Amino acid sequence: MSDVASVPPLAGGARELVLLTTASMRARRHPRAVLAVWAWESALALLASWPAASLVRAVYGDDPRGDAPLWTPGGHALLDFALHEQHGLRAAMTGATLVLVVGAVAGLVPMAALMTSIAFATRDRRAAGFTRCVTEGLRHFRRMLVLLVVASAVQALVVGVGAGLGSVFERWAHGMGEPRAEQLEGLVLAVSLLGASAVGVAHDLARAAVVRFDVKGVRALMLGVRTLRLSPLPLWWSWAWRALASVAPVVAVAAVAGRLGGSRGAAAFVFLLVLHQSVVLARVALRASWLAKALRAVDGALRRVRDAEPQRAATER
Repeated sequence: MSDVASVPPLAGGARELVLLTTASMRARRHPRAVLAVWAWESALALLASWPAASLVRAVYGDDPRGDAPLWTPGGHALLDFALHEQHGLRAAMTGATLVLVVGAVAGLVPMAALMTSIAFATRDRRAAGFTRCVTEGLRHFRRMLVLLVVASAVQALVVGVGAGLGSVFERWAHGMGEPRAEQLEGLVLAVSLLGASAVGVAHDLARAAVVRFDVKGVRALMLGVRTLRLSPLPLWWSWAWRALASVAPVVAVAAVAGRLGGSRGAAAFVFLLVLHQSVVLARVALRASWLAKALRAVDGALRRVRDAEPQRAATER
């Protein structure tokens, strides 16, 4: 059976691309695209951390132990470093924050390119290719940016309202005892965080709609919300287990790095570097897996709606 769906070629800058069938939209079929996104995120991390690393090198460059004193138990050297180099640390943190914010916006292009590589192929059933996918990512950038701004604002509103309601409930329930009041406040905040995560899922589904159907922001939001409404729990869980799985290696490697921190020798450095990059690659792969799921979900939701329309019309007659 062909992997290419019987639909017209992709409109826009890459007309030679055709849509894959829903079952063929799998992240594991596009390892080079996943590696490209990993390289992008690794470059961002290097750029963001370079000022802080340069500051440590400038302060401890003459120490025969290198930066090992910063890892000694008690943290006295680390506290001294933070107090005496606060201006340099502030500049490094400002630079890192700027890089991460710009990277989050610019990262919409490689994300859309990754989704294009998952959802489309050339007419001869070959991979879409780097240039074509990046071209599509650039073409979708404005729509993705609108979705990012809207979804971020809604998530901030949901969390803010939850925090406010939690504070109100905490004061109202204070007569039941402080522990019970704090539990109630925490429950309200947890519900608001759950709501914010649902907004995030709808956001990713809207992104998938932009790539899959080449629609603008408002239409994409409508398709994303409708897709989530058709199967909320399965889609939320598909996102949630991948999000939880992406946190596990971070915690594990952080524990290993804490034990090896300050260790001298190239072997320890290379080992930590490999561990760190393995975590980044695993997180990118899990993210790509979820985006492929989102593409399949919006495609399947539209088919379900279209199939239901004739049945609804027949019922009404």
